[in-house]
Amino acid sequence: MIAKIFEACATFEGVFYNFDKVEEGKAEFIEAVNFQPLEALEEVHPIDYYNYLEAHSALNKNVSEPQLHATISTEEDNHDKIQLAEIAKSWLAKMLYGKQPYLLFFHQDTKNNHVHIVTTRIDSDGRKINSAFERMRSIAALNQIMGVDEIKSAHKDLEKAKSYRFSNLSQSKLLLEKAGYTLKGNDIIKFGKKLATTDFDKIEFKKPDEGRAYQLKAIFQKYKPRYDTAGLVNFLKSKMGIELIFHSKDGKPIYGYTVIDHAQKNIYKGSDIMPLKELTNPQLLPKQEIRLQSSKQAVSTDPAPQLSINIARDVDDAAVHGRKRKRKSRYQQR
Repeated sequence: MIAKIFEACATFEGVFYNFDKVEEGKAEFIEAVNFQPLEALEEVHPIDYYNYLEAHSALNKNVSEPQLHATISTEEDNHDKIQLAEIAKSWLAKMLYGKQPYLLFFHQDTKNNHVHIVTTRIDSDGRKINSAFERMRSIAALNQIMGVDEIKSAHKDLEKAKSYRFSNLSQSKLLLEKAGYTLKGNDIIKFGKKLATTDFDKIEFKKPDEGRAYQLKAIFQKYKPRYDTAGLVNFLKSKMGIELIFHSKDGKPIYGYTVIDHAQKNIYKGSDIMPLKELTNPQLLPKQEIRLQSSKQAVSTDPAPQLSINIARDVDDAAVHGRKRKRKSRYQQR
């Protein structure tokens, strides 16, 4: 389960964005909450919600970007529309938005069910709702709702990482970084909090299985001719539990890769299985399809299988803000 808050916005374009999705058959309007003055209208249109949120936000003209647009998403269809709506309402209450006028929409246009929330950051007294450390508080609130024990989960993830066989300290840390943790010294940090501590220098290394390395090479040789780079990466991970992590630095070409054998818990330097040039042409690797690992820290927060609590991911909302609309929404014309 993941909560995502978009960048604040000066207008309430989130209203039209979501109603456009409804018109396209890609979303469903669930509910409008705390819009009591609009109940007097015989029929309420999207522009009415937009205007109401604008008027409500005008109670505090010092806040230039009053819109709050957020999503809460589950892995695939683990939660349905009703469950996600209830989770969203609980999340809003914990984030101090429970008494605000807000709109809820259910989306099924990605592989992960998710709801959209559109509301205002200005309360009925004209005060701005606290947004300090908003994203971290958002994750903590969702974890509380879902009953996730963050400290217990961190220790569990650490023990799972230790159960893999690897050749060096960086490989052992990679698993934790991929699961969304930040490592500072011996501290293991997530959600802006230190959740666990371990002495990495004292972790006992278990060399990866050499026999398995030969098997992996044979697998690469068998399937490499059948797929392009992105296809091979996706096939190995989804069908065989073998994950390839490509390494790059400062935007320069990829210089190497790591093989994480989740199926048998081994981590290999990629060249020990197959040289990068033999595996593929690094200049042709489609960056949007694979994750790049910098020399210091994982770029991706998409967790590894077996190590993650939150594994849902959506892509349809990537450009909700910051993108100029090419046409005026039909809902702006009443």
